[in-house]
Formats: sequence, C-alpha cells, structure tokens
Amino acid sequence: MTRSQHAARLLLDARRPGTALDALPDELIPTNKHEAYSIQATLVDMLSLQSGRPVGYKVGCTNATARQMLALDSPFSGRCFENEITQSPDTIDASDLHMVGIEPEIALRISKDFEPFQDWRAENVIPYIDAVIPAIEVVESRFSTWPLMGFLSAIADNGVHRRLVLGDPITHWTPEQIEGAHVILKANDLVVRQGYADNVDGGPFGVIAWLANHLNDLGTTLNAGDIVSTGVMTDIYDSAPGETLVAEYDLPAHVHLNIT
Repeated sequence: MTRSQHAARLLLDARRPGTALDALPDELIPTNKHEAYSIQATLVDMLSLQSGRPVGYKVGCTNATARQMLALDSPFSGRCFENEITQSPDTIDASDLHMVGIEPEIALRISKDFEPFQDWRAENVIPYIDAVIPAIEVVESRFSTWPLMGFLSAIADNGVHRRLVLGDPITHWTPEQIEGAHVILKANDLVVRQGYADNVDGGPFGVIAWLANHLNDLGTTLNAGDIVSTGVMTDIYDSAPGETLVAEYDLPAHVHLNIT
C-alpha cells in the first residue's frame, strides 16, 4: 500500500460515525498541495465505489475569512458524487455525520468541455455555463480537530465535502444578476445567516475560472455536465438536529433541508 493509499484509507474509514481522526499519522500528513491532492485523488477513487461516479466539484475557501481560518493562500477543490447530489427538499440524519456545516452557494453546470491549458478568466467562462442552480453544500470534516489539523489535511479529506443539495435551476438569468445575488438562510424560520455572491472572490464565474486554471495544473479539465458549487455566500452555519433550513435567494429561488 502506498503512502497516499494508506492516508486515503484512513480518511475513508473516518467517514463512519464516531470514527473521526484527531490527525493523520505524522508520516502520512501531506507536506504540500501536490501530496494533498494525490491523497484526495486516491480517496475519490475509493469513494466512487460507494457514492457513485464523480460528477462535479466543490470549491472551498473562496473568501479571505475562510482562508484565514485555515491559514491558506488560495481556494481548494474537492469532488462531488452522483449519489451525494440530491434535490431539494432533502433530509439528512445528523447522527451519520461528525458535523453538519451548512453553506448556501450558487452551483453552475458546465455546458461543454473546457479546452486545456488556456488562461481562464471570469468573462470567458460564461459561454460554458448552461444552468445556474441554488444550492446548499453540507460540509463535514473527518477530523475532530477541525480546523486545527490544517488546510493540507482538509484538501486530502476531499475538501471537507459531504453533500450538495440543489434547488430548481434559475431561468432567464444574466451574469450581473448572478454576481449580485443575495441569500438569506433561515433555521426554523429564524434568520441565521445572510450574504451576497460577491462574498466569493471574483464572484461565481470567477470561481469557475480559478477552478479551470487549477485543473489545468492538475492535468485535467472541466467537462460538459459537471456541476460546480462555487463557494459559500455567507459565513458557515453549524446546524443541529431538529432544524428545518431554508436558503432563500433573491433570484428568486430556494433550497430546503431538514436535519433530523
């Protein structure tokens, strides 16, 4: 078993309730982003056997506050799986997770394959988007020491992604409308978070450009049909059993998630 395989196996096993890691063993902790993404890629292969094929990406730490929490200098990516992308309204059992982090986001669906090795910018990714979808990303660290275990372990842990809950796609959108979008997150009818799409550095389309350039560095590209969750529009909200969550967007759109 290689070092990456050993680390990925520990992260996979730590997804079971009650099995969170304090840290990876010293000899398995990634020492740079290349090693962290190598572990993540191995973990993704393992997860695909139980969670379905990878069908998209999450992008995390897309604003300065989130990056400061993990002492990180750039966003990071993880993979989303077909069996863990669900439709609103959805219900999750909190006892199945180590934590229930709630992130209202805007997801974008890719319409055609990206050409490799281009210098992507926000304005030239827009023709590659065929759907704008309101979303809640459920984030979960497999480390009991979150976020103290550090950003390299977070990257290895598939970017702390767990589930993506989608609302109905927005119809008749414009880039300006999406970049100025506002969201209110309610828990049991009480407003607990609110924010704007520009909480995400460069806006949602700028995140797609960052991801396309990042994937170039990893030797791959975005493909038609990929769904990309572009980063939290608010501060993360730590949910608890018994809460009914509603993310209300002024697009207009909404996403419902029940925590049992």
